[in-house]
Amino acid sequence: MLRFLLPIPLNAFGLLFTVWILPQYIPNSITFTGDFPSLLLAGAVIGIINGILKPILHILAFPLIFLTGGIFSFVLNIGLLWLADYLLSDLTINGLIPLVLTSFILSFIHL
Repeated sequence: MLRFLLPIPLNAFGLLFTVWILPQYIPNSITFTGDFPSLLLAGAVIGIINGILKPILHILAFPLIFLTGGIFSFVLNIGLLWLADYLLSDLTINGLIPLVLTSFILSFIHL
């Protein structure tokens, strides 16, 4: 049970950190307009997407992940974060570079 609940505050912290640090270097790159409960909801949505869709997509994309030496796994992470951005109305990620950097930060926090 803890395995499914632990990613929620980690994802929320990662989003909070990204929303705080990234616009200092890339203006208008990422915004989050919600309050703390909606931040936890965003962490839960990202956790659900990573818990359900990510293993399925990794199994389906195993040949591409193997051929690219794991780089395609990072592309899958970017796509799943884009899906979370699409589903969450409070989260707005503008552009590919902020999406890549946000995915990198969230992946780093989950190590």
